[in-house]
Amino acid sequence: MPTKTSVLIASIASAVLFTVAAPTPEASAASITKATYQTTDALNLRVSASTSSKKLLTIPKGKSVVSSYKTGNWYKVSYSSKTGYVSGSYLKKKVAVKASTVGTSFTKTNYTTTDSLSLRKSDSATSTKLLTIPKGTTLSSAYKKGSWYKVSYKSKTGYVAGSYLKKKTTVKTSSAGTTFAKTNYITLDALNLRTSNSATSTKLLTIPKGKVVTSSYRKDNWYQVSYGSKKGYVSGSYLKKTTSTSASLPPVSTADYSGSTMYVLVPFNDSLTLRSGASSISPSIGTLPRGSVVTVTNALHKTKGFVAVKTSDGRYGYVEATYLSLFQPSMSSRPLVVLDPGHGGHDVGAARYGIYERDIVMSVAKLVAERLSKTVDVKLTRYTNDYYPSLTDRSVISNAHKTNIFVSIHINAATSNSAYGAENFYYRGNSSVALSRNLQKNLVNSIGLRDRGIKFGNLAVLRGTNAPATLTELGFLSNADDRAKLVSPSYQQRYADAVANAILSSL
Repeated sequence: MPTKTSVLIASIASAVLFTVAAPTPEASAASITKATYQTTDALNLRVSASTSSKKLLTIPKGKSVVSSYKTGNWYKVSYSSKTGYVSGSYLKKKVAVKASTVGTSFTKTNYTTTDSLSLRKSDSATSTKLLTIPKGTTLSSAYKKGSWYKVSYKSKTGYVAGSYLKKKTTVKTSSAGTTFAKTNYITLDALNLRTSNSATSTKLLTIPKGKVVTSSYRKDNWYQVSYGSKKGYVSGSYLKKTTSTSASLPPVSTADYSGSTMYVLVPFNDSLTLRSGASSISPSIGTLPRGSVVTVTNALHKTKGFVAVKTSDGRYGYVEATYLSLFQPSMSSRPLVVLDPGHGGHDVGAARYGIYERDIVMSVAKLVAERLSKTVDVKLTRYTNDYYPSLTDRSVISNAHKTNIFVSIHINAATSNSAYGAENFYYRGNSSVALSRNLQKNLVNSIGLRDRGIKFGNLAVLRGTNAPATLTELGFLSNADDRAKLVSPSYQQRYADAVANAILSSL
């Protein structure tokens, strides 16, 4: 017969065993409202809620995942047939945009797309994407919901964001034209041949870039030409006079970018990852702190994506081009200025008599950068004339940094050679207005240009940039007096000094 003492010991032992055997749920584990999240960086999916647990796969940056359960800061998600846990530190909750229920009908109006534009199933940025409409496409609409316009394109009907539409104005056709000696012209871009001297007239066909056409008659700035078996009118803004029947445009993508010395441009408390491959999910083989020197081994110029480099200590790998600069950053805190030489590569910009906006603004931008680099940190959106970053790329480059000022440098052109002078455009914020005003004042006073004023500009490169930003027009390539200054090396230095001084006084 057991004693009271032995019974008591047995009861205690049983209690201990029961306590040890019972599972203890994590106090912070809980079901949550089902929501969609976006990954803010390449993110490891793990077997359990721990950095030491087995990695199942890596989810790329920018992907959407759904979760309805979390443990601490670990979210349970599924991706590519695998289910596991990811750190909430690299997730951003996606907010659904509610579609408006009431729309407005209006008189049918023609619009031009100012950038590549998604056609969506409904009036919401999160609705199904039907297709992408190219920049410069003419669309018609007679109905909108909020800022979303109902349009049709390539047999599909849906909605597009009105912030990327520009209302087309009707161009009146002149009744009288001008006859002149037969002249050869080269097309500076793909060019529409139309039935009459109007941008709204029927398009007969598209003449490819770099083709030679002949004309002896024009109406306003519309030249009558023949191409293939069709005869019609093309805009003179995209023609360059030539004496040859086989003229060619400036070469594109031929500059050798390899061997360029560049510097790592990241915040002081950050570093740039050197990877074994050209991908954000490629294994890291080291990090490079701010100011590190690398030699680019890519043959062609890039300012986005990954470029191949050799480090100063002999390692080879890949880094994101966004975080490289031609100019060595300071190791003490100072402002960062991003300069955007307009156009580039296949896009020559304004063109007159074999002179291209693309080339002049690159020359001026580098002079501005050299002057500024003594006082502030500088980043260029392109470094050579054979490379074209998209309008979105230019804003992304600036937004990736703590940019203090963004200046996009351009040259104007007009159908009439009487238009001349400087002007500056801003999109938002008092700082952008002040920057535009300083640039305008300096260009007028230092170069002696006509003051065309500062203006609001709903321009993609300004609209997409977070920092105080302006687009400056240095003059008109179509005007003889402005053109003489723009091509002069001594005046280009004066332009650069004017722009640099305006930037410094705006910081």
